[in-house]
Amino acid sequence: MKTQDYLYAVSALRVSEENLLKESDLEQLINAPDYKKAIALLTEKGYEKPDGNDFSKMLDNRLSEVWDRVVKSAPEAKSLNMLIIKNDFQNLKAIIKSEVINDDARKYFVSPCVYDPEKMLEAIKERRFADLPELMRETAKKAFDAITKTGNGQYCDIITDVGTLEAILSYAENEEDETLKKYAYEMCTACDLKTAYRCIKTKKNESFVKNALCGSPMLSKDGLVSAVMSGENDFSEYLNSNGLSKYAAAFEKGTSAFEKLCDDELIKTMKQAKMTVFGISPLAGYYVANETEIKCLRIILSAKLSEASDEVIRERMRELYV
Repeated sequence: MKTQDYLYAVSALRVSEENLLKESDLEQLINAPDYKKAIALLTEKGYEKPDGNDFSKMLDNRLSEVWDRVVKSAPEAKSLNMLIIKNDFQNLKAIIKSEVINDDARKYFVSPCVYDPEKMLEAIKERRFADLPELMRETAKKAFDAITKTGNGQYCDIITDVGTLEAILSYAENEEDETLKKYAYEMCTACDLKTAYRCIKTKKNESFVKNALCGSPMLSKDGLVSAVMSGENDFSEYLNSNGLSKYAAAFEKGTSAFEKLCDDELIKTMKQAKMTVFGISPLAGYYVANETEIKCLRIILSAKLSEASDEVIRERMRELYV
């Protein structure tokens, strides 16, 4: 597929980018006196009105609609799957855990996703792991065995989380678009850094850390494991020595600051797609822009329901694409 083949799709989505929320819009929502007023402002921006306090379904539907629009406009959209494959592994995790406790996994399904979760559910119920998509078969079997044999839900979580990153890296290895490839690598690095941070704060043992981290072309797994096991000071030094001084500074500020920086650095990478009208990366950028916008809205609306202060909300806001 030639990069110029995406010109029409990119041009159409660039028009849609004008409808993305801006920082001033988020600030208006933050300043809203309560949840009800925030929802009223959001509906004025084109969002559907949620059913009472259940805004999650409304936001989920919005993002699925964006995904459908992007896929339908793209001459070839397979490369974009790396952006949502995490949802498939989240569905896999929900299916496995629900199977063990005899719960209905469907109420935990997330979208958009690459594969039909109903078919995944059927395959796992009947223990037909070979019928699952190839890139998740091994992860599914390991996670299922872990939780059924040990009852350790956390171990199931880290197996599926690492499987997610391995799937993203496999997409990146075959990706020709440099912006999309770089985004995938940085996404895996950011996830590993968040996990490493949590492992340090919760004082996990070396075996757990090794199983919880994936590694990426940007940071080796062995080096990261060693840094985590050496403690907070050495971890900060490890970040500084690997050109990640921003992360080291955020590490000192706490969990919210560290995770916010990880997300902000990702959106900065994807912003490179705004500089071209050719190739698939501008389409990826539009989807990620909406995903980030919706993440910010979740933070705001959740905070309004819990009556958190405006200052706390602002501290958690992610950088926008526009």
